[in-house]
Amino acid sequence: MRPPTRLLVAAVAVLTAAACSGGGGGDSTSTGTSGKTTITWWDYFGYSPQSDDAVNSLIKKYELAHPDVDIQRTAIGFADFRAKLIQAAAGGAFPDIAAIDNSDVPVFATQGVLADLSAKMADWPHKDEFLDFVVKSVQYNGKYYGVPFRSNTTALWYNKTLFRQAGLSAPPETWEDLRAFARKLTDDKHSGICFSAAPTEEGTFTFLPALWQAGGDVTNIGSQATVDALTYFDDLVNVDKSAPKSVLQWGQSDVGAQFGSGTCAMMFNGPWVLGSLDKSTFEWGVAPWPKGAAGTASPLGGEVWAIGKNANLDAVWQLADWLADPANSRQEISKGLSSIPNRKDALTDPAWVWHPMVKAFAQQMPAARPRGQYGPKYAQISEAVWTMEQEVLSGAKSPQDAAVEAQTKILPLLP
Repeated sequence: MRPPTRLLVAAVAVLTAAACSGGGGGDSTSTGTSGKTTITWWDYFGYSPQSDDAVNSLIKKYELAHPDVDIQRTAIGFADFRAKLIQAAAGGAFPDIAAIDNSDVPVFATQGVLADLSAKMADWPHKDEFLDFVVKSVQYNGKYYGVPFRSNTTALWYNKTLFRQAGLSAPPETWEDLRAFARKLTDDKHSGICFSAAPTEEGTFTFLPALWQAGGDVTNIGSQATVDALTYFDDLVNVDKSAPKSVLQWGQSDVGAQFGSGTCAMMFNGPWVLGSLDKSTFEWGVAPWPKGAAGTASPLGGEVWAIGKNANLDAVWQLADWLADPANSRQEISKGLSSIPNRKDALTDPAWVWHPMVKAFAQQMPAARPRGQYGPKYAQISEAVWTMEQEVLSGAKSPQDAAVEAQTKILPLLP
């Protein structure tokens, strides 16, 4: 879903000034006195030296291949990025190109600050190479407003050492298996399963897979499938007590730390917590989410390239097209930015396997679903979802009552 919370926040005062100026010309593609085309680029990949170096490498390679282009990069801390981008959009200073969360495509498209890329995408050769749902993540109301970039999803991580000690030889394949395994792995020193049920998007990001696996969706949140998904997690926390109550406060990084310390035998999480396992003393593995009544499913995380409406479209499109070509960017996007393969021709490409766990996430990727399908008010929808889950896991409401209440909040927010 996002990078780790260890962020190097690069909050630059001139951004605020530009966003508040009301002028649209300052950040649009321009030709400087050197005769070069200047492209403004915003991202939040300065959170680690590895990711920062990867982005700088891409920019340097592009500028070397295109000496008539000067890319001016602004790296902003993840925690501030979305707010600053919204502020810039409101002030007519949206950058020429920005890496935005795929769920935010409808937000900025509705604001009218993104270039309509439908004509460019119509015969774009790379479009058919990306997984279908990845392509859908850059669409809103039948138009294209972005170019696929980095993708990730979540899966089941499990402690192979604890599995062997419990007589378990393979990861669980169904909900029933997971519940039974979690009970067996729970003792005074270990929780069988951990996940984020926090009152944030991280809680929603973990609950949505269960909702989809049960055959439900946000669009019919009051259904029996929602009740089944809530009951599934409620059983783990409050009936079996194989998941600790702390999941109501834990974010994804907290869950990763618990798993990395050996306290949790299994967890639902993404590849961004890999650093939590650097000092682990046990053997671990990753497997697809266990199947519910409707099979497996997971959320699509990651970013897309959005191009500003006032940018020199041809110049910035050339950059976005270059970035999408794995011949130019595979190393930086895969290992440098810890991306999971999101192209059909990359799912089995050894060059994308920057770590052994990538294979399991690549298996999960075809079942991932974009959140942007829920429209520009997804942030409010997400709040209603995590509130529903919190109410159930805290014991404040039954799954049935919580689902009905969530439906009254969510239905008016859907597009």
